[in-house]
Amino acid sequence: MSMTFRLLLLAGLILNASAAAAPANASLKNIRHEYQGPDNCAPVTALTVLGYYGTRVTQTAAATAMKDYPGDPQVSSLELAAYLGRFGLRSVIRYAGTPEVLRELVSRGFPVVVQQRLKPGSNVAHFRTVYGYSGGSFLLSDPLRGPSLRLSSAEMTELWRFYNGEYLVAYPPAREAEVRAAMGDDFNATANWQNARRTGEQAVKARPGDPYAWWGLAKATLRLGDAEKAAYQFDQAVNLGVPTIYYLYRQEAFEAWTQAGWYTKTLQITGRALDAFPRSKELQKFSALAAQALGD
Repeated sequence: MSMTFRLLLLAGLILNASAAAAPANASLKNIRHEYQGPDNCAPVTALTVLGYYGTRVTQTAAATAMKDYPGDPQVSSLELAAYLGRFGLRSVIRYAGTPEVLRELVSRGFPVVVQQRLKPGSNVAHFRTVYGYSGGSFLLSDPLRGPSLRLSSAEMTELWRFYNGEYLVAYPPAREAEVRAAMGDDFNATANWQNARRTGEQAVKARPGDPYAWWGLAKATLRLGDAEKAAYQFDQAVNLGVPTIYYLYRQEAFEAWTQAGWYTKTLQITGRALDAFPRSKELQKFSALAAQALGD
């Protein structure tokens, strides 16, 4: 057998292995769907993910466990991950997600929770679960829009960018090696923040007037240890017009401003947000830290 033939054969085997790892179509079974009650997308997402792995919970039980009070409009990805952890699942939360990483994870048997805009033109954050794909579209369980929502890759990306491509994958600890293989370098938190920073830099260059692009860049900058630079980047996002409801879901600007000593700025913006959402414990925390630092 000639060396050339051997190389061609090896290349073919590699291509075939790659194709086997990421088939053209995939759809996970045992995806439980339920329509949500008011502000209950996180509890429904929890029951969908847990149901896939064989644990049944009710929407009411999940809401009671995750919400700070009845009617609480915001549950974070960290709170969702903590709840899933009660049932033995390990979660990773990452940013700068792409259609490619969704396909890799789903094709290996992992549903993926994404945080996106509820719909075009809305400022409401919304969880939905990706469990299939075919061609250029994805299949999602949406607590509001139904068990078989189909979005194109372009629609996915557009709704996703407002929350900086955030995604959560939960899995039994014994399957962590499979998740690592699917996510590559992004499984590592630091590597993912470096990727998110590169993505953010490209986004603000392409869309300098986009506050969400600046927010994503600032968040990555903060997580990589430069709070002072992040404070200015968050300020740019705010000046470009971040809506007040965004602060209900995202408080990293206050975190950066607190570390950088921008207490007056923190009080100003948290005050505005607390007028709209007075029971938010996250907003209350940063407001209190700023007031204490200023001696108020």
